[in-house]
Amino acid sequence: MHITLVNMPWASIDFPSLALGILKRRVADEFPDSRVDVVNANLDYLDWITERAGLTREEYTFCWDSYFTGYSEWIFSSALYDDPHWRDSEFADLVADAVPGDMLTKGRQLHALAPEYIASLVRRILAERPGIVGFSTTFAQNSAVLAAARLIKKLAPEVCVVLGGGNCDGPMGAALHRCFPFVDYVSRGEGEVSFTRLLACLRDESSPADVPGLCWRDADGTSHANAMSAAPLPASALVAPDYTDYFEQHAASRAGAMAEPHLVVESSRGCWWGQKHHCTFCGLNGSFMEFRSKSPDRFVDELLAMTERHRVLNVAVADNILDMAYLRSVVPRLAESDCDLRISYEIKSNMRREQLASLVAAGIHYVQPGIESLNGRVLKLMDKGVTGCQNVRMLRDAESVSLGVVWNYLYGFPGETEEDYEPVIDQFPAIHHLAPPNGVTRIAIERFSPYFDRPELGFGDLSPAAHYAVIYDLPESELRDLAYVFDAAHRGISTTQAERLDKAVETWRHEFPRGRLTQCDLTDSIVLTNTRPGFAWRTLTIEEPWETAAFRLLEQPSTSDVLLNKLRAGRHDIAAADVSALLARWRTRGLLFEDGGQSVHVVPHAANQDLLRWVPQDTSAALVPALLHDAAGRVPEASGTTALRCWRERDEETRERPGIHMGEWPYEDTPVRSVAELVARGTQHVALPEPVILGRDDHGSDRQAVRDLTHVRELTGHGLSVDWDLDLGGEIEAWRLLSHLYPPRSVAGPDGDAVLDQWRTTFHMNKCGYRRGRGFLEITDLRHGTQRRVIMRKVNKEKLTSLLDGAPVADFRPREIEAFRTSGLVHQVGSLLWWLPSRITRWPVVW
Repeated sequence: MHITLVNMPWASIDFPSLALGILKRRVADEFPDSRVDVVNANLDYLDWITERAGLTREEYTFCWDSYFTGYSEWIFSSALYDDPHWRDSEFADLVADAVPGDMLTKGRQLHALAPEYIASLVRRILAERPGIVGFSTTFAQNSAVLAAARLIKKLAPEVCVVLGGGNCDGPMGAALHRCFPFVDYVSRGEGEVSFTRLLACLRDESSPADVPGLCWRDADGTSHANAMSAAPLPASALVAPDYTDYFEQHAASRAGAMAEPHLVVESSRGCWWGQKHHCTFCGLNGSFMEFRSKSPDRFVDELLAMTERHRVLNVAVADNILDMAYLRSVVPRLAESDCDLRISYEIKSNMRREQLASLVAAGIHYVQPGIESLNGRVLKLMDKGVTGCQNVRMLRDAESVSLGVVWNYLYGFPGETEEDYEPVIDQFPAIHHLAPPNGVTRIAIERFSPYFDRPELGFGDLSPAAHYAVIYDLPESELRDLAYVFDAAHRGISTTQAERLDKAVETWRHEFPRGRLTQCDLTDSIVLTNTRPGFAWRTLTIEEPWETAAFRLLEQPSTSDVLLNKLRAGRHDIAAADVSALLARWRTRGLLFEDGGQSVHVVPHAANQDLLRWVPQDTSAALVPALLHDAAGRVPEASGTTALRCWRERDEETRERPGIHMGEWPYEDTPVRSVAELVARGTQHVALPEPVILGRDDHGSDRQAVRDLTHVRELTGHGLSVDWDLDLGGEIEAWRLLSHLYPPRSVAGPDGDAVLDQWRTTFHMNKCGYRRGRGFLEITDLRHGTQRRVIMRKVNKEKLTSLLDGAPVADFRPREIEAFRTSGLVHQVGSLLWWLPSRITRWPVVW
């Protein structure tokens, strides 16, 4: 058998299709004599349409994200009905308020070109003469899939067309099969079972009537839908995907210059929380909510093997929720793997700070914790099982451990009131330093959600979302089965209140990169630093014993009565009025979040969080130096020491507070090890004892300069700020090679002031850095304005280790030296060769 599997637009260009990767592996295992090709038409389309209409990454992402408006599906409806102007004006009227004018214009252009693209794609698919073409369709892929399927059957009726994926689950798959006769089969449920059994039927020319979940036609053309399997696949039957086709195509596509590729893996299916409490608005998991996870060792082995095979360290885990048992098994193994992974995972928001820290140590740098609201009463309507204070605690603790958080604020729940939002919005300024929501969204009614299945919850009169009737030429009765999203009368808060929420979140997103709030716990006292624009104070020391105890107790949400009782149990002789006055004072200073009668403090531990925030494009350059370096322009004073000076906090004013200076640290010739020890001690800011001087002629000065630069490189990679001064000597252009390092206080040499200004305004974390994988290094370089990704496949660990601290030129052959210098990754400092990229240990937060 020759089988072609197709991943259509608008699948993300950053990620391969997990479904098709799994199917390719299963088919190869069960039908070893078959040929299986995967066509990543999403990448192909990006290349094709860019040549004709231009399409930026942002525009492609908008299309990918716009499923709930119907915008992305409508684009390919013209190809489905072979009409470049298919319902153009009707759709424009429908989405006028939801789609920006420039994107509507772009969408019409793409809509008119869609039939031409589908024709070119189908010609190339059929040129390989497959016997079976399988399409995965999830969310915004339906119309593109159907358009290609229709043309395949028109041009090559003998080719068998099969559909599967999330859009085929339950009644949706049966409707697709009934309504579109050019679709031969629809595989519903987990494709590992139904698709491979269908292939066996086609090979053996036997009846498909017994294949679970399969939709098929009899000799008269009548559509039949077999009953779906009653039990999900066990975790032991889940296989690792084969992504060979995707990574080969991504490397040759325009996507290679637009986005770093990611691995997509799964460690589990289903949702353990949903089994107990199905969130009222969630339509994920469809037919199978039962939670099952792979054995920890097997998952880690599969993941590391895939990173080694494809030489990719960015990983997206497709699970709905982290198996909490993995915290004691998978997480420690990943932390010990010697791979610098960058993993995203979905978790539950009630995890503790030490658990979040363990995720970061394992390479899990981004999480989607399902926060969705900061009001406990609304969260109870969702059946989320957490409170507003717990969600804020999650945001606070994520900032403490440098964990990126992705979330959305949802509204429109039956039973919510204006009063549920007023106190939350009023408290937003106090949490402007915590990761803001990506946006504010009214909930959609999704098939398979409790709101869809249980009208008594508040949505009793549902109809298919209006865009389906514009995209498809089908009666309403069929659209009801085909649709995943449904319209209903709005519930919950008023439009006025929703607009206020949206505006408040927009302000939060604007203020987030500009301010921070941190604490340094010195045991006997706690020093706070504040730069949030909404609060005038800068530093504050909590030193009264019972107040420091209260602050630590408010790490966890607490009522004032419980707080008072715990303080008294700790032998603090205070009255209820004292606690009330303290909470009122802290509330005024923006230190607390309150919800449902509980309070929790909102102060993360100092971790130089502002270094991990990308400054928005419209930020004036004048703001950037202040964000990057509080001491900009200050004339350095002689330290009188040859040791590193260390502080717990980078803020210049806070550094003057007692206890913030940590003393001095030996200025060793092994900076890689030395800096790791500084980080373990909780250091956040370091001052070098002497200027870094380049261009001297004697060997001792070369070694000293390399030692100095290595300290700055290692400190930068760990997210620490550095006071240092640079003398470029005659190497004025060398600053560009060094521009990924934390900006110095001063630059001596021709045009030193101009160099310093440009350095500060263009610096950001991870501008040029490397990560370790199994048998390779990945280097990402943004120093010259465009991203360059370099994979070093054969890494001599001894040579690399020597270059990290500076290696004698005499140790290398002339050809090696020339290759190093040409690469821009190794710099010659007199008689030494020095490795430029920092090792990436922290990642910018996402907002």
